[in-house]
Amino acid sequence: MINQQSQNERPVILVTGGAGYIGSQLVRDMASDPRFSDYTIRIYDNLQRQHFCGLMDLPTGGRYEFIEGDILDRLNLGRAMRGAQTVVHLAALVKTPLNFDHPEWTEQVNHWGTASVVDCALSANVPRLLYVSSASVYGPGGPFREADTRRPIGPYAISKLKGEEEAIRSPYTIVRLGTVFGNAPAMRFDGIANRLAYQAGVGRPMVIHGSGEQLRPLIHVRDASAVLRLCLADSGTEGEIINAVVVNPSINRIARTLQAIVPNAPVWYTDQDILTEISFEVDSSKLIEMGFQPQFSLTQGLEEMLERWHFNPASSSGAAALGELDDWV
Repeated sequence: MINQQSQNERPVILVTGGAGYIGSQLVRDMASDPRFSDYTIRIYDNLQRQHFCGLMDLPTGGRYEFIEGDILDRLNLGRAMRGAQTVVHLAALVKTPLNFDHPEWTEQVNHWGTASVVDCALSANVPRLLYVSSASVYGPGGPFREADTRRPIGPYAISKLKGEEEAIRSPYTIVRLGTVFGNAPAMRFDGIANRLAYQAGVGRPMVIHGSGEQLRPLIHVRDASAVLRLCLADSGTEGEIINAVVVNPSINRIARTLQAIVPNAPVWYTDQDILTEISFEVDSSKLIEMGFQPQFSLTQGLEEMLERWHFNPASSSGAAALGELDDWV
């Protein structure tokens, strides 16, 4: 059961964006992780994406609180910080790395929203902040390691880098996640692997911009959760920046993996969006040296998503009938 306010003196882990794609998985995994059995998990989310499912069917062994609110609302956010020992800052306006939609709002939420989280955490004397950043801060090229020069392209990547600059004012750990994929309680389908899995799953052509040979850094959502929990449990990560990527496949490789599962899934190539032809690659050697071992491969993550759809491969008429969903994905 989720309580609106704490009824005990247990230490609190505050998760902003805790009802979202990554947050919904992290909250459940923390509730089942013995390392966090003494904590209350406080979820702070504005529910803008209406991910109410992220708050449902939580593991019965956990202790939860929920505060509905926005990270730009400092009064409400300050209330949420009370008693927190750690803040996991996931809340963000999430876009694919080269998406240029709504740049002002992206800057407002991801940069100044993070500044708000840091200010409130410092005011509340929260001992630790885990900021979930993005591998997109590096820009094209790679493979990049943590100390490499960052040349982000697009409002999303730039705003996440500015968020990092705010986070370092606190006792921080920064995790630069690759594009997250795989099943979670609250799903998203704008990342490349999830989007192609959705298209193949409902019988639509998989749309690839450019040659498809461009690389994309990926990590399964449950591996992402494991990385965040590893950092939370290890005080030695304070003040560290850590890349979290498991595989750097080409987009063609993602599509071929899906075709091995759905043999008749077609691929359409287009040059409509030239920016998506930029390639990214990230090195996670530091994370592996910390003892992290990924548990989910690209094939496993795609298979588990495809198991949730039972459509026949699309005909041209079927693809046209579903065309109104283009803006959504």
